Amino acid sequence: MRLSRIEIENFKAIGKRQAINLGSITLLFGPNSTGKSTVLHALHYVREILERQNPDPDQTIGGGPIDLGGFRALIHNHELDRAITIKMIVDLTDEQGSDYLPLNWGTSFGDARFANLDIRYMVGENSELKDYAIVQEVAVSIEVRWSDLLSGPYVSSLEIELDRESVAAIESPPQDGRGILTAFNFSHPLLQQVRDEEDRDLGDASDEPISPLNVEVWGLSRDMARETEALDEHDFRVCVATEIGALPDPNELLKSELRDPEARQYVVESSTPRVQGLTALLDELILGPVRIVRQTLRNIAYIGPLREIPSRGFRPRLSPDESRWAQGLAAWDLLYADNTGDLTTMVNDWLSGDGKLRTGYRVDKVEFREIPVPSGMSNLFDRGLSEDDVGELQELYENLSTRVEFALQDFNKGIIVAPDDVGVGISQMIPIVVGCVADGIGLLVVEQPELHVHPAVQVGMGDLFIHSISRQGATVADNRSLLVETHSEHIMLRLLRRIRETAEGVLPPGLLPLLPDQLSIVYVETSSDGVNFHSLRVDREGEFIDRWPHGFFDERAEELF
Repeated sequence: MRLSRIEIENFKAIGKRQAINLGSITLLFGPNSTGKSTVLHALHYVREILERQNPDPDQTIGGGPIDLGGFRALIHNHELDRAITIKMIVDLTDEQGSDYLPLNWGTSFGDARFANLDIRYMVGENSELKDYAIVQEVAVSIEVRWSDLLSGPYVSSLEIELDRESVAAIESPPQDGRGILTAFNFSHPLLQQVRDEEDRDLGDASDEPISPLNVEVWGLSRDMARETEALDEHDFRVCVATEIGALPDPNELLKSELRDPEARQYVVESSTPRVQGLTALLDELILGPVRIVRQTLRNIAYIGPLREIPSRGFRPRLSPDESRWAQGLAAWDLLYADNTGDLTTMVNDWLSGDGKLRTGYRVDKVEFREIPVPSGMSNLFDRGLSEDDVGELQELYENLSTRVEFALQDFNKGIIVAPDDVGVGISQMIPIVVGCVADGIGLLVVEQPELHVHPAVQVGMGDLFIHSISRQGATVADNRSLLVETHSEHIMLRLLRRIRETAEGVLPPGLLPLLPDQLSIVYVETSSDGVNFHSLRVDREGEFIDRWPHGFFDERAEELF
């Protein structure tokens, strides 16, 4: 499950719609204040909408000190008559399906509730029928508008796509309970009737039957005629339960005004198999992709451009707090909680291992026993020790509470120092190393990883990024991906070199390969018509297929030549 593309319109610096293709590693380049951070803020914004149904956020769940400023600050040019549109596309090919789409995985096969819904979407991969389809990609597009009635923003439209084709949409005015499920695409390949090889051989394409879903939805729709032939499917609408606006609660089953004509009951009261089956399917088709996007955004760790250096006496958070990633402190929390030492070992391997970052430092856990004052032990020392006190002193010592701190070992000087006693670059880099090797992160978002870091270490970061997205010894990307906003030419050059060495079969021992389609380089620039995002393709030789826009790296060329 990997976020593969973002499309943004009328959000902050972005006016006309811009598409950003994300690879396993994505590098965002461009001059200052052109809109690179806009992409990162869009991720936080969509999560606020899906997680907390809040289209008007300032502080966000995972953004730490980021203050989005609410809708008025986010809408392009502060023009309230515009609509923010953000589309998130998630690639499922590595997993061949999703737990959030159980019917698509074939769990409905043979279920009586779906007897009338013999469509390709529900056959699954375990069926003996040849004509099956597992969803490879989902997309959710959210439109947010300003309402004078509410004196605030609301979600006006929610559109769903499966495998790059529209499925349906929910539209709503800024009022309670007015969501309308519409724009059904009954001709979607996944919604067509299942046909095995023999049926396809004997049938005529012109005699293709109407989608069973079309028949069922029409048949169970309130206030709709039973004769489907007399109605235009493009005008088809079903009322659905939402809060204010077009977004249903992803935590609940989609509630729609469907009823069985024979039972004369609404879906919330009906227990007929037909209604139950169609309700479950509509919930999965509409809210399944929403839940996938929400989970993808939940798995993001965002590390901001200024990572905080732990002070003396630093106390880690015992309860996980993802917002602390923004300032780098969540990385130190993980190190303190590393009881097995596995995470610390991996971090140290990258900090000081041969052919890696080679910083000359490693992190060490230092334990302290503290003597409270006053206490039984302090009283012994205050009155003066005698030989008779040795046994009691030993017992008191063993019962002293232990305090743990992390320090940095300087190999060159052979001393232990506190994180704030060394150059800023080392402490700025440690959260990035932890984020790259720690478990449980789906998308690691980093701003300016090169800040205060020597160029020799920056090139090593390129190898760290490759390690982070790769299965050990594999040539394909793992589920983890990286989105890096940077100005570092050194990181990019190392990645291009590894692509070339992979193609030529000359990778240094111990390094993992990198393929061109795993790397996405995006250049952001402003022009007379607004902010533009340019994807720059790379070939197998590590060379750019597309030319860099004017102005990039010109300064270096001028100084050299």
